[in-house]
Amino acid sequence: MRVQQGHAHWFTTFGEAKPDRQNLRELMEFGCLPSPLRRTVIFDFDGVLTDTLPEMLRFSDQVCAELGYQLTTTPEDIRGLSHMSFDQLARRLGIAEALVPQYVQKILQRFEESPITFSPIKGMEEVIRELSADSVLAIVSGNLRQVIRRFLEKYHLAQYFWRIEGIDQIGSKQEKILKIRQQIPLSLPTFMVGDAASDVLAAKEAGAVSVAVAWGHQDLEKLRQAQPDFLVENPQELIRLLRSNTSPFSK
Repeated sequence: MRVQQGHAHWFTTFGEAKPDRQNLRELMEFGCLPSPLRRTVIFDFDGVLTDTLPEMLRFSDQVCAELGYQLTTTPEDIRGLSHMSFDQLARRLGIAEALVPQYVQKILQRFEESPITFSPIKGMEEVIRELSADSVLAIVSGNLRQVIRRFLEKYHLAQYFWRIEGIDQIGSKQEKILKIRQQIPLSLPTFMVGDAASDVLAAKEAGAVSVAVAWGHQDLEKLRQAQPDFLVENPQELIRLLRSNTSPFSK
């Protein structure tokens, strides 16, 4: 466990030391957490912290060809999804239902085996570092935890996150958000920052405040139709919002 008293680098790497109520309480008791903690912020990964759209399009075309489909995946195919996931993308492209699991597995395998060529969204590194001073930070994503881990390590952001839940962990996004909320031993407001209508829905079902970002992969009109609690246009607006809202119902 990596703990540096009086510093923002205060969590074990990626929750691998069983992050739970006891561990967080221990950190609090030893004075290793920012004080006071004001909020929990859960980020989606693809489209929020980084732009993986070029990789998604390229990997999708490669996998389609392997499966016998000569298709070109477009940004509109992804932006128009009602539920932002690789299985839904496969169905939108017309992949046979029996081949959908293979499509998803092969795309994730490409993400896992490829080097990290995507970089943080401009301004999000500053958001993460600033929030780490008084927030519990986590990630819940439809990508693999190992991919997220390598990305965070490459850009020296890993130490700021208490928990990472990827598609390779059991449970729906809503269940993972709820699990994180239940593992925080404080009555902190929880914000889910996502770029998809499905992120908004998962946040609402888990009792978190939904914050939609306009720079992600989802069509903006679909985001608005999902009725997020907040919609922000840029990372600077996001940090102002989170700084000014420490209660889930203060708007």
